[in-house]
Amino acid sequence: MRNNIYALRAGLLGCGLALALAGDAQAGKFTVLHSFVGGSSDGASPLGGLAPAGNGGFYIATDGGGSSNRGTLTLLRKDGTTQVLHAFTGGTDGQNADGTPLVWPSDDRNVYGTTQFGGASGCGTFYKYIPGSDTYQQIYAPECAPEGAFPFAGLVWDRAKDVLMGTGYNGGSNDDGTLFAFDTVGNFGTECPNSFSGSNGSHPYAGMSFAYGNGYTVTTSGGQSSLGTILEFPYGNESCIVTVLHAFAGGAGDGAIPYGRLLYNKHMLYGTTSKGGAPGLGVVFKINLDGSNFAVLHTFQGINQNSDGSFPHAGLTLNKADGMLYGTTINGGNGSDLGTVFKIDPETGVETVVHAFSGSDGAHPYGDLYINKGNIYGTTAAGGASNLGVVFRLKT
Repeated sequence: MRNNIYALRAGLLGCGLALALAGDAQAGKFTVLHSFVGGSSDGASPLGGLAPAGNGGFYIATDGGGSSNRGTLTLLRKDGTTQVLHAFTGGTDGQNADGTPLVWPSDDRNVYGTTQFGGASGCGTFYKYIPGSDTYQQIYAPECAPEGAFPFAGLVWDRAKDVLMGTGYNGGSNDDGTLFAFDTVGNFGTECPNSFSGSNGSHPYAGMSFAYGNGYTVTTSGGQSSLGTILEFPYGNESCIVTVLHAFAGGAGDGAIPYGRLLYNKHMLYGTTSKGGAPGLGVVFKINLDGSNFAVLHTFQGINQNSDGSFPHAGLTLNKADGMLYGTTINGGNGSDLGTVFKIDPETGVETVVHAFSGSDGAHPYGDLYINKGNIYGTTAAGGASNLGVVFRLKT
């Protein structure tokens, strides 16, 4: 299973890991806050985003690093130094913490997250970190199908129900994916085990998004063309009704294989696909909440045309300072082909590359961006001083 999941990653990373030390034309706006070094004292290769920790710091989960090189939950301080809060060891412990951590306001701002693998059954774990006592707890390990498996995306707060929600890439009645939910008193369960299937969509990598109480997510496969779908789960979904809002078809006029979480903005959903579009390098799309008016806003062209990005893996983030949507691509941007940060106008679809990675400043960003007061924060999976990824800040 893991080889299948990482087939796309391995192919893309192979396109250009050689570090290019070319100068950055926007160096005044872009800052590397931390270069990961791995080992027992640091994380390595973050594939998710970051969560604010207070005092200018961030929580970051990493795929590697730590004493067993199985990943970490790491605190990045304002001065750029880090502290490993938990080093995953595999086995009954988790490993490969690739989902973005979540600070849950309803639970004293404790930190929650997921690991892709490990746990008692090897199908991943859910964890909790309590900053006040510096305590790490594994709160649940799913038992694989038919319960659930491989919670890649991390967790999202459903404010309407005051629960945390997550997706499993596998599990459920069809082993095509499932939903997880748990509350502040520790009640945990899987929801709608029959919802993911070949026709509805299979293998959700992205987490959930919410609008008017309804839940939305995307799948990486399934649907009419087996290229993924956009799904709606209505509020109070006791009957587990699921609606396919769109089935991706690929080709010049559509996307294919979405990995990033959907963004709700002004009564529409926005997202990215890792493939599709005429060159097959991915698209940015929008769709109404009822599934109408699906449109491709931008088709990525890669480095061969206009130094564009290619293969977006993360979702989009709204920058309230300028009204633009920001995202990343794993590749593209310049001759180094190491990825970009881009912005796109949600009204016109005009896309601009705002930073192209060159290696010393990071390479291959996978995680969602975090934006606060016009400052854009993110991670890369590679590049930096040790080629083990960086945390960066970009001022708009």
